[in-house]
Amino acid sequence: MALGLVAACYTAVQLALTVRIGLGWDESVYISQVARGVPAAEFTAPRARGVQLLVAPVALVTPSVTAIRVYLSLLSGIALFLAYLPWIRLRAGAVAPMAAALFGALWLSLFYANAAMPNMWVAYCGVAGVGLACLAEARPRARLATAGIVAAFAIASLMRPSDATWLAFPLVGYGIVRRSPRLLFATVAGLAIGWAEWMIEAVMRFGGPLARLHAAGAENATGLRFSLPDHLRALDGPLLCRFGVECGGLPLTQVAWFAAVPVFAVLGVWMARRRALVAALACGLSLALSYVLTVGYAAPRFLLPAYALLALPVSAGIGWLCRRRGTAVLAVAGVACYFAVQARSVHVYGEQIYAARAAVPAVAARLQQVGMRPPCFLYGHDAVQIGYLARCSSHGVFRHYGGTSSVPSSIRAAIARRAWVGVITTSRRPPAPFLTSWTPIDLRVDGEKTWYVFVPPRGNP
Repeated sequence: MALGLVAACYTAVQLALTVRIGLGWDESVYISQVARGVPAAEFTAPRARGVQLLVAPVALVTPSVTAIRVYLSLLSGIALFLAYLPWIRLRAGAVAPMAAALFGALWLSLFYANAAMPNMWVAYCGVAGVGLACLAEARPRARLATAGIVAAFAIASLMRPSDATWLAFPLVGYGIVRRSPRLLFATVAGLAIGWAEWMIEAVMRFGGPLARLHAAGAENATGLRFSLPDHLRALDGPLLCRFGVECGGLPLTQVAWFAAVPVFAVLGVWMARRRALVAALACGLSLALSYVLTVGYAAPRFLLPAYALLALPVSAGIGWLCRRRGTAVLAVAGVACYFAVQARSVHVYGEQIYAARAAVPAVAARLQQVGMRPPCFLYGHDAVQIGYLARCSSHGVFRHYGGTSSVPSSIRAAIARRAWVGVITTSRRPPAPFLTSWTPIDLRVDGEKTWYVFVPPRGNP
């Protein structure tokens, strides 16, 4: 089956190119919640618990980054296959396999497929959920499809409740207009599972749902915004266009395929005239607009669920063009260029990220040589990633290590419990006033950066 071949290639490319990349900040936070022998990193209000449930089968046995990457690579291939499988029933022919190939070849998909992050899993669930909803609507007795809708939106809402809700809005609206209680119940029931977990944790840890929403909004710069220019500049990186990061100019080759997506999607919907493709377009645009209009910064991964859904009408549009001799050559050439651009991007950017994270294991090992031992606490920009490998508690900061001479409360608490404390920097110059009396130690790690750890003036226990 063509879809199975696409999924197998998808996993194979991950194993060849991205499985060796080290953990990022967010991944370290998620996995540390369940990883064996690793102290849990600070879990903030915007996060949800789905990712830690996803990685738990391996992380509870071993915290090995390679083992987790391989596991997620295999699982993502299965997820891609299952996500687009209902669409074969809905759209016979090459639409579903082509859509899976277009989405799977995207450099962002290949980079995040084996990452311990929620966006790809929301994407898989969104594609599966919308497809199953259309199957259930076409076949009212399809009980298995109805159960699948509940499962898809339950998993999506456990990963990111807000994303799952934006994806489901068009389906809920359609269920109300069409008076389809089965579709409405299944979608809402799935969402309720993730939101229930989120609200219970909000009461237990964040002072209630409203307080958690306020904290999450403050951290994610939510409100009435327009961040499309940031999303365009970030199409070929960086992974986070925020916190003073230089996002660069407009990458024209990436902008070209981005601009082509709505054109081909509308063409596919118009020519096919199928409700299922309209549903995919509506749900994908719903999520995309939620980020473009309500979040004040960009991260390329935010739009992955939208890309996954829009790939379906885009694939239908390409298929329609290929039926005509005059446009088939242009369509094939355009798709070939798309694959070439994505292949180059995943290679180039994958190498950059690998190099940027390659020093972290060496820093963790060097810290042990200079006296670090559990219980330990690390503070700084890369502290979360290093802390995961070093088996230390940690507190990550983006830029500001502290603007006053007073010691941050998290460091004072670590000193009070007699933990080994270190502040990680890439500069010998103290990044905060309270560090002027601390002792810098050159970690002597090879690489582009020079790494230092500042230890308290009276030393560590």
